[in-house]
Amino acid sequence: MKALWWIHFVIGLLAIGYGAIVLRGVLRVKLSCNRVVQFLRYSLIASLAGLLPLTSHLSPIQIICMLSVYCSGAVVLAWRKFRLAGMWRPVFAFLVVAVLYLNIVAVSIRVYGPSSLIALRSAKPGLNFESAQFFFASVFVVLGVLAIRCVTLTKQANADRAASYTAG
Repeated sequence: MKALWWIHFVIGLLAIGYGAIVLRGVLRVKLSCNRVVQFLRYSLIASLAGLLPLTSHLSPIQIICMLSVYCSGAVVLAWRKFRLAGMWRPVFAFLVVAVLYLNIVAVSIRVYGPSSLIALRSAKPGLNFESAQFFFASVFVVLGVLAIRCVTLTKQANADRAASYTAG
């Protein structure tokens, strides 16, 4: 049981590290295929380790890990099957941020226990824990919106550049 905890924790940290690199690439529009593959690989392994051991009821960590697997699957579909065409480019960008968020939440639950999603619970006695959770989630929503905006603006700029080359 303790071995699964450590596997999930270590691979979750690797997924978070690669996720931060991939998020940086999405925001700068310089995405590395190898980094995306590593991020999704570590994220899926961490999520599968988080789903174990199987119990008769779902724990919060198992629910978060299932959501991470579903989001990772949608990222792979958008990237590999639909080649980031059309609406799949913003879907890819937002879900990469969602998978990163879910990885951070899952590792936080492993470290701080099932009742806490982030470490700010004991940081300041006057800080409301629910508002800290809301703030943390809001940061990732903003990152997701920024990622969507970056990939959409880049797509429009590339289309404008291509149109000017054909017209000129």
